[in-house]
Amino acid sequence: MWWREVEAAARSNQLPRARRFLRWILACSPDDEEAWLWLARLASNPEARMAYLRQAYAFNRDSARVQAALRQARSQQLEAAVGDLKPGRSLLRCLPDERYVCSGSIPCQEAARQTHLPSQ
Repeated sequence: MWWREVEAAARSNQLPRARRFLRWILACSPDDEEAWLWLARLASNPEARMAYLRQAYAFNRDSARVQAALRQARSQQLEAAVGDLKPGRSLLRCLPDERYVCSGSIPCQEAARQTHLPSQ
């Protein structure tokens, strides 16, 4: 009965209601893989999604579905974090470049001037 309520609430975009029914299912059966996966899909934010998936993994370590969902969630978190990094000019100048080599005796800016590269 609760699963029908979960599906109906999710279809009608009543996500808090769907999550409440899923928690009831999990209160009765804490190792219910399907309920944890649904709860993760309907999570209100990425942190909650990861928390639900970690719980699913705690109960179902051998589940390929849980492992795949965890990998996907981690990948999405990483993409979001890396997407927030916007390299600036100074960051790019700190990276190695085959056009010139910085040594301890010649600062990188001086090496750039010597090879006619723009410096900071």
